[in-house]
Order: sequence, then structure tokens, then C-alpha cells
Amino acid sequence: MSKILVVDDDVDLTQVVKTKLAADGHDVIGINTGDGAFELAKKSKPDIALLDVMLPGITGYQICRRFRKDPELYSMGVLLLTALGEEPEVLHGLEQGADDYLSKPFRLEALSEKVTSLQKLLDSVKQRSPISNLPGTEAVKRELNHRLARDTQIAVCYIDVLGFKAYCASRGKDSQVPLVQSIAKLIHGLIRNVGFYETYLAHLGGAHFAVVLSIEDYERFCSNLMDAFDQQTHQIYTQEEIEKGCILTKNKNGLLAEYPLMALSIGVSHNKHRKFKSANKVFEVLTQVRQLAQPNGKSSVFVDRRHIDR
Repeated sequence: MSKILVVDDDVDLTQVVKTKLAADGHDVIGINTGDGAFELAKKSKPDIALLDVMLPGITGYQICRRFRKDPELYSMGVLLLTALGEEPEVLHGLEQGADDYLSKPFRLEALSEKVTSLQKLLDSVKQRSPISNLPGTEAVKRELNHRLARDTQIAVCYIDVLGFKAYCASRGKDSQVPLVQSIAKLIHGLIRNVGFYETYLAHLGGAHFAVVLSIEDYERFCSNLMDAFDQQTHQIYTQEEIEKGCILTKNKNGLLAEYPLMALSIGVSHNKHRKFKSANKVFEVLTQVRQLAQPNGKSSVFVDRRHIDR
């Protein structure tokens, strides 16, 4: 079960919520003012915070943003309790870094369901790929949402290995796992050895990876990664394949066909020129731009430089 902090100026409601969540097996503490909520969180290190939006003096939105900017608290789950249940207010709360919301008045069972759902989310972002030992899609999206809520200037690189399936088909299915592991090791080693700080690396499945990093670093990162990948992959092909620039393997119809050597297709999106409200929007843009990075004998990158959507 979880340690939960309840921040609400309604004393009676706070007590009811504490009683219910304690009966569900949680360790619950409460405070009836926004002032002091951050300090109590720093002291108690809760897993989840329930924040009333309309607090005197300081709003739940402001407390949430402060949580997300703190290195010890930014990963906690945040559930907003709000009487402002209209879509603009809900979206605004999520943009401040909240994970979910619950409209007042609410049923206690609905509260329990929200907390359980948030627990599952927190558990999921802690999971690692059994192949790469890296966090997955939900984890990187949550990390991205937190950085956006802190108004950090960031770039996100979506890395796709083109030619991966053809290579594995030519070498046999047992080649897939070692190849994914070697690619993950290459990216992680580059981040560590070249000095890309405050970087978040995730494995999205298959031969797809995402890297969140400072906007000042993405050009240098992509350049280094493409050079390192192209050099490393040439070592696993035969001399004949390198000279031809392709491999010969069976297609889905069982006929021999030529396929290009592996190369990286990297799509980059950043918030230098426009404000992203959520990780989902960033990934929507990445889906578009990574298709524009078309390798021609070597790895390629395409950067979205639009100031507005079009």
C-alpha cells in the first residue's frame, strides 16, 4: 500500500478521506492548508498526494508545480481534487503535472478507485524491459509531462532502427535479443561517456527508443549516435554485404529480396519555438517527423522546427 498526503482546507472532508484510505490499508497524513504542504511532503516523502485545487493563499496547481520541480518529490503521484470539473480546468491541472483528477463531490469508492489506478501507474513506470533493462513508454511520457510542467526547455529524440527486421530474418530469430541489447548499450554508453546530463532513455519496444534531453544537447547527441551506430553496425555485416550496401534474405512471401543495411531514423521534437501541453502531443509530432528521416546509406535525423501546428 501507499503513503498518501491529503491537502484540503475542508477539515471534515479531510478526516473522512483519511479514514477511508486508512481502511483501504494506506498510511495517510493530512494538512488543512496549502501553506506547509510542500514542507510536510519533503519531510514525509509520500507516494501519492491528493491536492485540493481551491486552497486559501496557494492553489493546488501551485503546489503541484512545486512538487514537480523538486528532485525528491517530482516522481510522486498527484491526484487533484477539484470542484472545477470543466474541461479547461481539468486540462490546466494536468498541464501543471498532475496525473489525474477527481471532481467534487465524489463517492468514497470513486476515490479508492482513483488511488488504485494511480498506484498501478506508479508501478508501471517503475517496470523495466527484460531485454534492455530500460523504462518503457508510460515512464518516458510521465517524465516528459513532468519536465513540461516545469517549463524546462527539452528535446525528445525518437530513434528507430530501419533494417532491423531484415537483419534478424537473415541471421535467425536468436539474433534479435542480442541486437536490441547492443543498441541499448550503445545509446546508454554514449549518454554516460560523452556527458549528456539530465537525460532520460526509454525502450519503447522492438528496435524503438526515446531519449529526453536538454535542448542544447540534441544536435551533438544525434550526430554522435549516428556516427557510432553506423560504425558499429558495419562490424556485424560481411564485407560483401557492406560493398553491396544491402543484404539478401527472404521476404514475407518466402522469396529472396535485397534489403538495405541497418541505419537509424531519428525524429526530433523540441519546445524552443512552441509550447507543448502534454507528452502525447510531443509523441504525435515525433510520429510525423521520424518518418521524414529517411536514411540513404547512413543514419539520418529530421528535426521539427515548426513554431505552430500545421
